[in-house]
Amino acid sequence: MKIVCFSINPIFAGQVTGGASKHFMNICQFLEQQGHEVVILCAQADENHTSFTLGQNIKVKPELPFHLPFPQPYQIPPGDLALICELVARELEAADRFYMHDGELLLPFLYAAVPTVSSFRDNYYPESILGTFLTQADAIIAVSGFSAEVIKVSAGRVFPKLKERIHTVLNGIDTQLYHAVDPTPVFRRYALDPAVHQIILHPHRPDAGKGLLQTILVVEKLVKEHGFTQLRVLVPEWLDEMNGKGESEFHAQISAELRHRGLEEYFIFHPWLSQEEMPAYYSAASLTLCLGNMVEAFGNVAYESLACGTPSIVAKVGVHRSQLPDTLIDKVEYGDIETAAQIAVGILRAHRRVEGEHLAQILNYFSIEAQLEAYAEIITKVQKLPRLEHQTITISLETKFQLAPWCYLSSRGIFHDYHAKYYSIPELEAWLTEEDTLCFSAKAERSISWNAMLDLYRLGILIPLPA
Repeated sequence: MKIVCFSINPIFAGQVTGGASKHFMNICQFLEQQGHEVVILCAQADENHTSFTLGQNIKVKPELPFHLPFPQPYQIPPGDLALICELVARELEAADRFYMHDGELLLPFLYAAVPTVSSFRDNYYPESILGTFLTQADAIIAVSGFSAEVIKVSAGRVFPKLKERIHTVLNGIDTQLYHAVDPTPVFRRYALDPAVHQIILHPHRPDAGKGLLQTILVVEKLVKEHGFTQLRVLVPEWLDEMNGKGESEFHAQISAELRHRGLEEYFIFHPWLSQEEMPAYYSAASLTLCLGNMVEAFGNVAYESLACGTPSIVAKVGVHRSQLPDTLIDKVEYGDIETAAQIAVGILRAHRRVEGEHLAQILNYFSIEAQLEAYAEIITKVQKLPRLEHQTITISLETKFQLAPWCYLSSRGIFHDYHAKYYSIPELEAWLTEEDTLCFSAKAERSISWNAMLDLYRLGILIPLPA
């Protein structure tokens, strides 16, 4: 088969720009190994970013003039968008299958005649969310149960048949790469002494939602209240090709924050690392922090760190609430800096590692073999399906509601992932402790008014169920 694959992010010959690109290349290489011809269409980083070949039968064509850096890839002249349409359409003329990585090609007419699979790697960026509503893909891959539920109760309630096309395939972790290794090169590179320093990682791209400010606040407590004066926090800087005004402004903001708090000496900013360098990077650390409010669909970093033996602390936002049981990863409520610091103290003082049965249980969730085989099965066997049609749910006193999957009952109230906010609604919280499905007309003793329920529906806290 000739399989055309699409990435809205640029693909480079020797550099991986993040978790989504890493999984994309794994999928393409697996398809090639099965004997398929793979053509990758992706964004062009600059005029020097030209076509190249990977392996024996993967042709990478970085020809698409999307706006870089991400986000707002469609902030381009109309002529550029027309060119994108023409380039994709020409490549699809001889394609047997079309695979869209991240579902962000918002032009469904282009693949109307080709059996198409779209995977959604996030439920956060506008292009991905809009993509779930615009897609006419014949099969849809969600990277976690959380992501699948988000799509089902949002785009899936507008296009009811969409739910039937969703497959949940967890991202796999390549344990041949991600495992504990000798971290000596990392200590040498950053002039660190493992007998003196304890390393914390914030291995995320420069985005406020990734939680660097929260990392700073936790480190401030560790240094000033708990005496960890030999801490060093490693933070990667973004690739030059992907840097823009937003990234520069964010870096300036963080630098000012560190100066204000007197923490500059504890943070080491360094060039972006290759995928091959990451295992030693994780292995060198005592702890990885993932405390942001970005609504992750999977969140690779936290779990790769665990695979390399290094504990992670995650905020209960998005997928991190449910990806692993509480017994296998440390979780805190978003914004709870005190609890995060206390957990970090315990990990650092005990020199806790992830190993043995604990590690084995974690890896059972993330089989890369199962992931790649599932993708290949879905992509090669997908068939063309009828066009999805929209439908509007009628809201009435008899409508049944549930708490949205992007919300949960916390000790601070109902947390809304997309608002990064806690809502104190005692009447609703009490009702939800009694039953999962709420119907105003069926509740004899109502402590909440119909208008209040409608307000919660409009806020996205309650989602309606089909009749």
